[in-house]
Amino acid sequence: MAVPRKERSSSVRPWRLRIAALGQRPAVAAIAALVAGMAVALAAWQFVGQQASLAERGRFEHRATRLSRDAQRDLSHCADLLRGARGLVVASPGLTPDAWREYVDRLDLAGTMSAVRALAYADVKPEALAYLPDTANRSASSPAPAPAGNATAVALIAPASDDLPSPGDDLMRDPSRQTAVLRAVDTGEMALNALAAPPGRPSHDARTHIELYLPVFRTRATPLTPGSRRANVEGVLVAILDTERLFDQTMAGQKRIDLQVLAGTPATRIYSSEPAGDDVADSSPPVRHISTLDFGGEPLTLVYTTSEHQLRAATGDADSIVLLVGLAAAALLAAFAFLIARERAGAARANREEPTRSTLNEARMMGIIRSSMEAIITIDESQRVVIFNPMAERLFGCSAMDAIGSPLSRFIPERFRAAHARHVDQFGVTGVSDRQMGRQRVLFGLRANGEEFPIEASISQIRDATGKLYTVMLRDVTERVKADNAQKRSREELRELSANLQNVREEEKTRIARELHDDLGQQLTALKMDLSSVEMALTADPALRPEIFRQLHGMRRLIDATVASVRRIAADLRPVMLDDLGLIPAIEWLASDFTSRYGIDVERRIETGETRFTRDGATALFRIVQEALTNVAKHADATLVMLTMRIEDASCVLRIVDNGHGAGERDTRAEKSFGLLGIRERVHMLGGSVEIDTANGKGFAITVTFPLQAIKLEEDPP
Repeated sequence: MAVPRKERSSSVRPWRLRIAALGQRPAVAAIAALVAGMAVALAAWQFVGQQASLAERGRFEHRATRLSRDAQRDLSHCADLLRGARGLVVASPGLTPDAWREYVDRLDLAGTMSAVRALAYADVKPEALAYLPDTANRSASSPAPAPAGNATAVALIAPASDDLPSPGDDLMRDPSRQTAVLRAVDTGEMALNALAAPPGRPSHDARTHIELYLPVFRTRATPLTPGSRRANVEGVLVAILDTERLFDQTMAGQKRIDLQVLAGTPATRIYSSEPAGDDVADSSPPVRHISTLDFGGEPLTLVYTTSEHQLRAATGDADSIVLLVGLAAAALLAAFAFLIARERAGAARANREEPTRSTLNEARMMGIIRSSMEAIITIDESQRVVIFNPMAERLFGCSAMDAIGSPLSRFIPERFRAAHARHVDQFGVTGVSDRQMGRQRVLFGLRANGEEFPIEASISQIRDATGKLYTVMLRDVTERVKADNAQKRSREELRELSANLQNVREEEKTRIARELHDDLGQQLTALKMDLSSVEMALTADPALRPEIFRQLHGMRRLIDATVASVRRIAADLRPVMLDDLGLIPAIEWLASDFTSRYGIDVERRIETGETRFTRDGATALFRIVQEALTNVAKHADATLVMLTMRIEDASCVLRIVDNGHGAGERDTRAEKSFGLLGIRERVHMLGGSVEIDTANGKGFAITVTFPLQAIKLEEDPP
């Protein structure tokens, strides 16, 4: 049975009609838009908070790993100090206490290695160690037997220290020291004792220092067994490390991270960065990272601690900002929905008046097109010309009568026609009203006489009753292209000239440095030898006056100062070690010389592995470091410079950061830095990039990235 027409029209409306009816009610549309926007804002707020917390936890893990590496490096430096002292003992048999104390004073431990509290040497009687059991066959919990009688097995010689027995006493009287000394002698390696308590110190402060032991043997024992090592041992070197200074250096500048260091088995705490008396309660769950260092035969456990509250505090207010922005966007969305719904009724009335306005607008548009100073061509969907204004006639050398109705490809070179047709078709599908054409490449037009010329074009599309119309606005840019090409050639020539000047300057510096070092340095040395001969001859004649000796001494000092100046000038021009030893030793020397000259510490982290650099690459990297340090000394007013060089994938990254006052945008514009220009030119010659990060009061950082293949020395084929 058929349903009457009237009844069908009064049935339930389709969902499109319901949405249209809802859009005509401004208040309802605004409320719906506000609710939807708030829901999206809350979801974004929760997501951003979770992602920020995860990112901060990852940064905490990375910082803890880096701090563990720094602690391992500081301990290795202390071990290197003991190994260097062992070389002195081996080279100086029969070392006296006075000679040892003089050697320790020259080391200047307080100035160079503040973590080393004392450095001592003890004499070992091998026969007194023979009765003691092998450390490999004795458990750590069982005490070693006491020496027979009053025999002194390991007698301390010098120097005296509050943390060690008096000179002449036996180190083996203390069980923990005995275990560590025997482990060092039996293995021939360094041993760590973190359980020794200084005499007279309260029990709660028993773990305030670490003792390192390194044996000294007379000759190399064969076979390498504990028994042969004990029979061959001559002495033991002892280093006292201050745990507070050692680990405070590692934790310097670290915020929101606490460190506890545990040593031995069972583990006992020897260091904690938590401030005493800090009773501020933090109820959030703790976050820990544990690293274990095996050093001197004892495990050192580093426990880094923070809390969820501190991690959230480090993330900042990103989630709150997202929430506020989302709520503001929801409010704006609601306002737009209200305005759109209110204006729909007026749009219907405007549509009824559109035919009359369209006729008037068409006449105005044609007047603008004919008087335009730009070439304007309008085509239909089949890409045939429907409008060709007078400027287009002059540009292409073709009348509008001949152009209208012909395909647009007539004015495009044949090799570009297919690509241009696809471009117009794709533009029609996108629905974009207008866009720039040829932004990434040069477009070309074709005149009626067959001449090609560069053009700049933009395209727009409209739809009328007959379909889509595409309007292209063209401009002849022949002169501009010629000017750009000329400027590009000039820039390339200037860069080639700059590169040649850099190479010539380096070659001249190398020649002058070699002449200063070889010729003038040798002549001054020969003159000094002649003065020494004259002085020896004058010494044999006591009748000569003392004033002559003073004059000779003054001449020798002047020659020494001149030789030092010659070497310094030669090193500034081009260090000999850059050619002889390579880039890394040259940078180390440059940083040490910079610190001694200006008193500015340079912390170096060079991780290039076994990479060997070409001559040009090594010269560029060395000069960049030299120029950056010169700028720090002249302008930064800094106290610390961080120099980092590492290999990342297929690139070499050099970064130099200081803690000086930095430079703002106005400062960098007011004064041109030729040093930075020179750095950019050196980097450009090798295909690298330069990045500068600075601000007033926030230091100055320069990052240089080179392609590894441009500076790496290729290995010779086998």
